[in-house]
Amino acid sequence: MDDNNAGGLPFGQPQPGIGASAHGQEQIEAGSVHAFANSEATPSGAHGGATLPNEILSNPAGQTPLFGAGNTNAQFEPFTEEIAQSVPALDFNGFILHAQKPVPEELLRAPSGASIAEPDAVLDEENGRTYHNYHEGRYYLPNDAAEQDRLDLQHKLWQVHMDDALFKAPIQLPPKNVLDVATGTGIWAIQMAKKFPDSNVIGTDLSLIQPEGPPNCSFIKEDAELDEWTLPVVFDYIHLRMVHTCFDDYRALFKKCYDNLEPGGWIELQDAVFKLMCTDGTAHGSHIERFSQLILQAGEAIGRDLDIPSKYKEMLVEAGFLDVVEDVGPVPGNPWPDEAKFKSLGYWQMINSHRALRGFGWKLFRKLGMEPDDIEDLVEKAKTDITDSRLHFFFPIYVVYGRKPYDWELEQPPHKRART
Repeated sequence: MDDNNAGGLPFGQPQPGIGASAHGQEQIEAGSVHAFANSEATPSGAHGGATLPNEILSNPAGQTPLFGAGNTNAQFEPFTEEIAQSVPALDFNGFILHAQKPVPEELLRAPSGASIAEPDAVLDEENGRTYHNYHEGRYYLPNDAAEQDRLDLQHKLWQVHMDDALFKAPIQLPPKNVLDVATGTGIWAIQMAKKFPDSNVIGTDLSLIQPEGPPNCSFIKEDAELDEWTLPVVFDYIHLRMVHTCFDDYRALFKKCYDNLEPGGWIELQDAVFKLMCTDGTAHGSHIERFSQLILQAGEAIGRDLDIPSKYKEMLVEAGFLDVVEDVGPVPGNPWPDEAKFKSLGYWQMINSHRALRGFGWKLFRKLGMEPDDIEDLVEKAKTDITDSRLHFFFPIYVVYGRKPYDWELEQPPHKRART
């Protein structure tokens, strides 16, 4: 370990035990990720001739193209469906993203026309997007085809971050009953059901926009926070991903999860925060930094802490979970690092953010009193910043999991219940 990181764990190493979660932000801001924080933008012309979306690689006057400075003669072809399906095999400076690996069929739902419109979806005439009708207003991101496409793409980002694993918790395999809270398009639940055909996998969400899955996978319309859980089973494993925008009372939610787990069952949260961080100052004063700051302010304005993933660990401990582990790391905002995995993460995050900014920011910024034209202006400028590899910014990404104690453990004094 580098001497500069004395007293702190590097990103990517889990933090076991049940103590307060004080490491995440401190480590990020201290730049303790050596391979990451010390990375430089990829050298000039390093895109290797890869064909990428025009909208992702816009190159306004005065800006350098993606993947390096000075390459002003780069030519980009129009984005086609054929290119979209070949994205996982694009060559970045000799680094093949998951070289020639087959693309899971769930990731091809948009090109195949498989996005699902919910019959009772509510149209916002101001921004042209549709939203859930069930407990309207509880969730402020859209549920339309464009958002479904983005959510499936975001799953690919998580596959890269998790090295293709669907979970990190040391669950007993195969799990008998699995619950995916806020399942979205159901892509994680479907893949989990396919991986474990003897498991019963249930996904819940405010919108029933999921495609038909395997016979051991089902979906239920439910507000996991406000509705009483009437699920037919108790679970061995409960999974929640990207839920920092979803709920008001996470402690109450985690109690429900605790009550609906078998003794010895695991809960796992996989989440990220749109909290821009930069260790070299290149993104300070940028439009994407302002967008990030306003998002967090807007969350406060509506009573939601959008940095809540940094508190998941302590909340799970308070809820009674044992063996709680927090694994926190960085996801680059674009492919500016030169380390292979971070470059891959940055690529997927760049596209994810580019597609998310307008839907993510619209209703929140309106809560701040911003006018539609001002929102559109900020979104477009932030999109431009996202594709600028001279801006070395990143966001914190979390995996936190814990175990419900067995009955015999509850008979022990609290200080003896958890391994550290």
